[in-house]
Amino acid sequence: MIEIWHLWVIAGLVLWIVEIFTPGFVVGVFGTACLIVAPFAGSAISIKIQLLIFGIATAIIFFGIRPFIIRYFYNRETNLKTNAEALIGKSGIVVEAIDNISGSGRARIGGEVWRAITTDNSLVDVGKRIIVREIDGCKLVVEVGIETTQQGGTNQ
Repeated sequence: MIEIWHLWVIAGLVLWIVEIFTPGFVVGVFGTACLIVAPFAGSAISIKIQLLIFGIATAIIFFGIRPFIIRYFYNRETNLKTNAEALIGKSGIVVEAIDNISGSGRARIGGEVWRAITTDNSLVDVGKRIIVREIDGCKLVVEVGIETTQQGGTNQ
């Protein structure tokens, strides 16, 4: 036979399973409160007291613990750039002379060779250091940086 504390545990576990698929740690607050009430329900406390404990536990978790969980596990602000966006600001070496008019030019950035164009239509010789300013489709838009004597590029 199912006892009331079984229902609290089942509700808590179901709510935690639902929390896995929802953001914000709201459903998990209720699931945790259910699990806190379960031992009290097992000791034959009245349903009114169980609901009171559930309300108090929910409030404490929601206003006391939830802000810390959100801050450390649900960090929505990230300055981490990924994919081609991560190349902006990186430096590299020209491996094929850049000439916007003829459509030629390649630069090595971080071990990869990319098509490159300049921001000001200037010619850039092989071996010059460039800095990526933006991405235009599959081309890097670059500016001339500090000159280097290496011809093959660097892995930065």
